[in-house]
Amino acid sequence: MPNEKEEQTRDSRRVNITLLLAQTLGLQTMLFLPFIGVSAGAVGHVIVYALIYIVIGIPVMYMENVVGQFTGRDCIEVWKARPCLAHFGYVHIIWQVLHLVYLFALGSFVVHYFLISFENPIPYYICGNWSTADCNILIVNYTVNQECVRAKETMPYCSELCTTFPEVQYWRYNILGMTRKGFHLPWRVCLASGLLASLLFLSCFKGRLSLKWALLIVTILPTSGRILFFIGSMFQKGIVVKFEEAFDTDFNKFIQRFSLSTSIADVLYTLNVGTGLSFACASRTTFRAACYSNTVIVVVITCCVSVLGICGTVMMICPYAYKYDIDPVRVMNYPISHIFEKVPRFLYVYEQTSFWLIISYSYIAISAFTLNICIISSLIEMVSKRYSMVARNPGLTAFVIAITMYLATVPLLGNLSLYFLVDAKRTMNLVSIFLVICENFVFVLWYGLERFSEDVHFMQGVQPKSSVKACWLVSGFILVYVLVTQLYKIYVDKNHTTGNKYACYFLIINICVTVLVTIVKLVIALYKKNLYEQLSLDSEWGPKSEILRRSRAMFSAQAMTKEYMYRQYHLQAGILKRQQRSNVRVKQPGVRFDVEKK
Repeated sequence: MPNEKEEQTRDSRRVNITLLLAQTLGLQTMLFLPFIGVSAGAVGHVIVYALIYIVIGIPVMYMENVVGQFTGRDCIEVWKARPCLAHFGYVHIIWQVLHLVYLFALGSFVVHYFLISFENPIPYYICGNWSTADCNILIVNYTVNQECVRAKETMPYCSELCTTFPEVQYWRYNILGMTRKGFHLPWRVCLASGLLASLLFLSCFKGRLSLKWALLIVTILPTSGRILFFIGSMFQKGIVVKFEEAFDTDFNKFIQRFSLSTSIADVLYTLNVGTGLSFACASRTTFRAACYSNTVIVVVITCCVSVLGICGTVMMICPYAYKYDIDPVRVMNYPISHIFEKVPRFLYVYEQTSFWLIISYSYIAISAFTLNICIISSLIEMVSKRYSMVARNPGLTAFVIAITMYLATVPLLGNLSLYFLVDAKRTMNLVSIFLVICENFVFVLWYGLERFSEDVHFMQGVQPKSSVKACWLVSGFILVYVLVTQLYKIYVDKNHTTGNKYACYFLIINICVTVLVTIVKLVIALYKKNLYEQLSLDSEWGPKSEILRRSRAMFSAQAMTKEYMYRQYHLQAGILKRQQRSNVRVKQPGVRFDVEKK
């Protein structure tokens, strides 16, 4: 029996770690953060990102995991700690649904690119009937090559050179149909979306059993693909010549473009804190589960994968910069999309291009699919607690989810719908930072730092260190600074695209409505003379188990008694030590204690 219990504990911990890794090893970690870091100074951002992961990432994620473990509540129930804030949980659900739709639509395009990478010739490397007359002019026109690439002072028309790349024209004109009138829906992308929906069904149709194996696969394969791509990039031409310049070893680009608030926000986006996913994952863990070590393991792995991604991205742009003899950072700042235009463009100069395209799009597709599984498992767990029929029929639930995701995202696969989703997702990410600030205020500051530390001591068996407590206090103020600066930046840039404009207004409305509902609740409570009830802590706050709740109440008394005994012991020890020092006979010069006086 003890062996079975230990096996169950290890299995539960394995599932917990893989679920947390599925939350953190998404596209933001695998692709977007490395691209941002390289375009603004790679070596500087490697150092800054590592520090942010340690100083802010670990404490914030640990805070969410401990709250979920201590209360056993999901992202909706946990906010019932204060009745006036009970509606905050639904903001988590809005973020999760929006992100789920965005990732599924994006994943459909990535799966399509993965499938056509097996073709010969690859469609996005040729000029087809969707192309314009200037397609691939950089290769066929010697004058353009000399004036736009080789020359230091380029001609004015060179600013639009990127739009002539065949990779760009395939994505914009054939897939998105930017030049076509009316509604455009690429049928091959719809087939890829159906394949993705089938994989989604297979990962959930057996409930927790199939989820366990799916999580293991989707957390190992992307990291393995990243490592393989990193090793393969080391053997390409131009690495030795361009690596130092691309890595920004002199910190020139980093000093010019570094923004602390943007770096902190980008790191928190990779961890997906403030999204409610950590609460759902931690609520399944048992009493005295190794929450802190799990958090550290997950954050350190995420940090290592991010650093590996930055180094791999630096190597990816070196062969292209070497072939055309241009600045690697300038290459990274081309005004084209990362996944569908830059990746195939840079890999075209690789040896065995098709193989590396398959590797790249495989780990990109799985990274998008990984967070999908994490969000869906969180939503299923939340609904299962409220409706037993969902828990009894996991296969039917998985089938309904897969069909719903397919039908809901197919209309978004045509024209410019994806760009609206990208802009909406980029601004909605800021909502997660707003919610992290609220979590820090409600569960740490308002609840009481010492009381929260005592809860952690009870659940973990070890008191949180003073450094962790300090990080909990400081991180709240740092995140307020990040939220204000990022809100201002989004507001300034809102007129760049239509999607940015609507997403900015949606973000402001979302935050304002959340705060306004809280104020209305407090005003109504003041009118009904029950304001204290709205602001007071929920009477059922704490462990769900009655035994653990009683143990927690006794733990406070025991901790006080132990603290008193500890202080008394040290006080008595100090008194005895002073007495011993005062009883020591001081030897005078010329006097011997061992000779008897006559």
